[in-house]
Amino acid sequence: MINVMNAAGFMQVLANFGFPIVITFYLLFRFEKRLESIEKTLKKNEEKRREQE
Repeated sequence: MINVMNAAGFMQVLANFGFPIVITFYLLFRFEKRLESIEKTLKKNEEKRREQE
């Protein structure tokens, strides 16, 4: 196990896990924006469908 109590150990953990975590959060943030856009479109389509009935 890596000792994170010293600076070298902390930097090693950050190098090993930091980059993937940052990329994961970036992709999740982008994915969330796309889901919000899809949700808005679906709501608009549902409203228009109800107006046609």
